[in-house]
Amino acid sequence: MDLNDRRQLCYALAKAMNSGVRLYEGGECRYYYSVYHLHPDPAGPYLPQLLDPARSAGIFASPLHQFYAYITLEDGWRLILGPSRIGNEDPAGQEELLFLLGVEAGQREEYLRLLHCPPPITMERMGWLLSFLSLAVNHRALRPDELYVSISPGEAAAAVRQEHIRQTADLSGKLSSDRHQTEYNIERLLLSYIENGEPESLQELLGAQSISGGPMADNTRRQIKNTCICAATLAARAAIAGGMDDAAAFSLSDLYIQRVELMHDIPSLERLRTELLVEFARQVEQVRYHTAPAEDGGDARIFRVCAKYVSQNLYEPIRVETMAQELGYARAYLCSRFKQQTGLTLTQYILRQKVIHAQRMLELTDKSIAEIAALYLFSSQSHFQNVFKRITGETPQAYRRRTQQGNRQK
Repeated sequence: MDLNDRRQLCYALAKAMNSGVRLYEGGECRYYYSVYHLHPDPAGPYLPQLLDPARSAGIFASPLHQFYAYITLEDGWRLILGPSRIGNEDPAGQEELLFLLGVEAGQREEYLRLLHCPPPITMERMGWLLSFLSLAVNHRALRPDELYVSISPGEAAAAVRQEHIRQTADLSGKLSSDRHQTEYNIERLLLSYIENGEPESLQELLGAQSISGGPMADNTRRQIKNTCICAATLAARAAIAGGMDDAAAFSLSDLYIQRVELMHDIPSLERLRTELLVEFARQVEQVRYHTAPAEDGGDARIFRVCAKYVSQNLYEPIRVETMAQELGYARAYLCSRFKQQTGLTLTQYILRQKVIHAQRMLELTDKSIAEIAALYLFSSQSHFQNVFKRITGETPQAYRRRTQQGNRQK
């Protein structure tokens, strides 16, 4: 069967199924046709599962309960069929898929409409279709045990989440037992809260952890003053990395250092150290999400209540409708004001927060990528990897190698 014959086969299958069919040689797509002209291909985020060389044939259920079927032909090429119609009418899940596919804002409504057009093909029908293809193309019957079915994780993922549900409140509890390494990891966590503009999380950390630093003076007051100065310097650098203007960050740092030198009361110095760290995090928050000071109310308040809700529910399913209801807003109003202020949809913000927290887990713990994916409620490890790479530009494995290697060098 030459390439033209294979293309004809794909075209006929797509017409018969009233959906899409694609043909892959290795990791390269050689042909794709969708009855509804769906571009980009909605199968894109799930290709790691659909092209898994360890499986010769199978069915994959997406988080939106769309079914895809795949089968390896005798010459090693792979046919991928689907999707079926969306079976899970989850607006947040649909928004997430559109985000992963990179569908432009003006085209999202039409693309989503087309995703609802394919017929509701059941998993059983997909299985019979694969059996037919195996006989017709590979000239052999497909045994039931050859058909691999992949669905969203259930109880296993829930068990992993329950095991880790309390761990982010104090990352030092699961870090290295080496005291110096633990202190370094706490410092990295603290600076990451500043860099990502998370003042509330930073306050929680400072409430649970003491900051001492190595010996820098022969008396307690001078020691605390020196830790304040170091904190101001490191916080300014973290804030600049988070998007704060260089001159503004260094100017704020200088002002705090001058205040430190004017103060002599030890409790006041300790409070000032906390204040300066949190203030740098707030400055980054304002830069990143265009928030006004808290007393101005308005959109700033909407962002902060949403951010707090996401932070408190990061290990639970977060649905925009539920969030709006619990916060006392109409869903359309909440989504519109949040997007106006931040430039992000609530779904995009939720995904970014999950990825930011996953970055800390990758850098500061030895938890596996599968465990981290389950902890933050991604439907699968490959789904987590796709979202992570889209937001950060690198895979979780590459991020862990780069950051942990940098930590060892320090």
